[in-house]
Amino acid sequence: MSVSQARGSSTTGAKVSNTSIARDLGGGFKASGGEYIDNGDGYIVHKFTYSDTFKIHYGKRDVEYLVVAGGGAGGGVTQGSRAGGGGGAGGFRTGTLSSPLGAGEYTITVGAGNTDGWNGGSPSGSGSSSSFSNYSTSSGGGGGGFGQNGNGGASGGSGGGGGGQTSAGTGNSGGYTPAEGTNGGAGGGGSNAAGGGGGGATQAGVNANNTNGGNGGAGTASTITGSSVTYAGGGGGGAFSASDTGGIGGSGGGGQATGAGPSSSGTANTGGGGAGYGAEGNGNNHGSAGGSGIVVIKYRK
Repeated sequence: MSVSQARGSSTTGAKVSNTSIARDLGGGFKASGGEYIDNGDGYIVHKFTYSDTFKIHYGKRDVEYLVVAGGGAGGGVTQGSRAGGGGGAGGFRTGTLSSPLGAGEYTITVGAGNTDGWNGGSPSGSGSSSSFSNYSTSSGGGGGGFGQNGNGGASGGSGGGGGGQTSAGTGNSGGYTPAEGTNGGAGGGGSNAAGGGGGGATQAGVNANNTNGGNGGAGTASTITGSSVTYAGGGGGGAFSASDTGGIGGSGGGGQATGAGPSSSGTANTGGGGAGYGAEGNGNNHGSAGGSGIVVIKYRK
């Protein structure tokens, strides 16, 4: 049966009336889910900023993907002499499937950034993982270390920075090659210790010194959506006092820390880590939230 026969066939005689078969034979393809983007370059992009389903109605295509998990929250503090560490970035993974993807429904999970920035001594909460069906998964970023008599940063896609006088979390918790992220930076070692920076996709968080917070590690740029966007930057570590310098958030949505006091959150849909809280606050203070992740799928028209 020729393609033209399939396209024009009806239910009479031996001819087959199956639109999906006809479109497959003719090279047609239709998919839905997420934000549909046509940049006019011969490719279609589906951008998922929330969990959804990628559905291929008919046809087959080679598929490129980007999967970024949610970022970890920055470390919180009690009133005292040590600042919180920056949250680690969500894991960053990208690639192309080894064979064309055909008709079916594929679950897309977009991980949330964690908002639990103070919990009495343990690291802040880590971000949630993102996934493209069973083809690719990235790990949530590690939470930043607590700033007073607490534990160090948590491990994750990228590791959370250590709170004052504590160690950092490690990255690439999924054990992937290439690595999905890097380690956080250690907290400062002195009595007035600042927090280390959270790890980013391509650069580890910077260690803090006695007063100034460590910078968050840099993320990775991708052009999968049609323009260059940087994802998965680590959060900056909190500083000791208002006269000191908080850690700069890593490129790719990492939150900016200040001197003593509140910090900024990781940017939504970048997987950026939240920044750690400064040391000289009053009472129990939360570090900032990590940014949510993202999943992107791209194929030719």
